[in-house]
Amino acid sequence: MELYYSPEAERDLQNIRNSIIENFDREDIAKKVLKKITGAARGLLAFPCMGEELARMTGISTEYRYLCCERNYVFYRLEKDRVYIVRILHEWQDFMRILFGITEESDTEDTA
Repeated sequence: MELYYSPEAERDLQNIRNSIIENFDREDIAKKVLKKITGAARGLLAFPCMGEELARMTGISTEYRYLCCERNYVFYRLEKDRVYIVRILHEWQDFMRILFGITEESDTEDTA
């Protein structure tokens, strides 16, 4: 089994690094956080079902799974011989919109 990061997931890691350095001016912390996230992702090679099924959280049928690490969600899916890391998103990000394009629709109507 191999580990594969989508281009978006690679960009997410770079954004996490840049955000930590920008906000805290601490490259050592950025390296530590990225090491924990990528280590957790590598752990999926030994235990690919370690993460939770995303459908349990959302009620939407999907093959995505996720695990939490350093206030981030690592979204992935299992393919034939690989663990495919789809995105790595901070817990404050709207993952439903980012992953599926789903937004909360307003129920208010203009009654004038």
